[in-house]
Amino acid sequence: MADFVAFTHRDCPPKCPGFVEVPGGEDYGFTDSYLEEIAGGHELICYFWAALAGVIWNVANIILCKGISLLGNAIGFPLCVGLGMVTGVLSAYIQEPKSDLAFLVPGVVLALLGASALGFVTYRKDSELAAQSTAHTDAGGEGNISKKAMQSSTGANLARKLLVCVAGGVLRGLMNIGIGKATGPACGLSPYANQTYFSIGVLLSSLIMLPLITVLPIEGGKGTHLLPLLRTASSVSLKNHLLAALGGFIHCSGFYCFNLGNRPLSLTVAYCIGQSAPLVAILWGTFFFREFAGTSRRVWGLVPLVCLMFSTAICLIALAG
Repeated sequence: MADFVAFTHRDCPPKCPGFVEVPGGEDYGFTDSYLEEIAGGHELICYFWAALAGVIWNVANIILCKGISLLGNAIGFPLCVGLGMVTGVLSAYIQEPKSDLAFLVPGVVLALLGASALGFVTYRKDSELAAQSTAHTDAGGEGNISKKAMQSSTGANLARKLLVCVAGGVLRGLMNIGIGKATGPACGLSPYANQTYFSIGVLLSSLIMLPLITVLPIEGGKGTHLLPLLRTASSVSLKNHLLAALGGFIHCSGFYCFNLGNRPLSLTVAYCIGQSAPLVAILWGTFFFREFAGTSRRVWGLVPLVCLMFSTAICLIALAG
């Protein structure tokens, strides 16, 4: 995607839309030809930082996917990304202390409270569904209780679920170390060059991580090998393959917009505004996937409070810029 955008918007006659001659283009980091940038226009360490950010982000994203499979979209995604907002702010602000702490600190605290509240929602949800499953088993009926409600939620299982999401969130925010180094004054990679080497880091780390997590699944259980799983790809419908590709394209597009806003807004603010994703994930999980079906108001009644915490945190951090 970075290559496509760069070739269509950068390597064209001067004064075309998006080219560096457009007034203000330098504010976004557009100072050199795209081909010159990716072919060695910067120090080698600059490309390393961009690729390292891609590696860290990809590992975190794989763990995030595991967290979603364990806790669902409405809890796993915002819990992981919410924690990523906190670690991302810290790693970005240390490198670029431009933001107003009077707004930044309360915003980070609210984001952390929102993530903690999601952990509490998870505990209540698992406890309630486990109680339903026990009561249903004692009654000896079949009923319409969901598969999740039929699974026992022991303390160890819940701890593993939360630990997976916490690990993904911490790593997700640490990618800003690489982004800040690659796009900072010392290196000055443009959004296009940064995204290109970031994507290379994602690709290379996938070749290692995907076989590793199939042999040693972090969610527990027996591992398998990647090759047998790849053989089952033909049994998956074309529609589902396209949906997976579409999800990747949308995710990449969102990161590209973050790259564009990095320079004019500051790394801290651009990153945190981009963390509006938890709110979208909560809406998808609640209304489309119906992940709180079968739970009482004691569980789903906390969801609006979590949304309020995250949205207020995002607004405060945006004002900090």
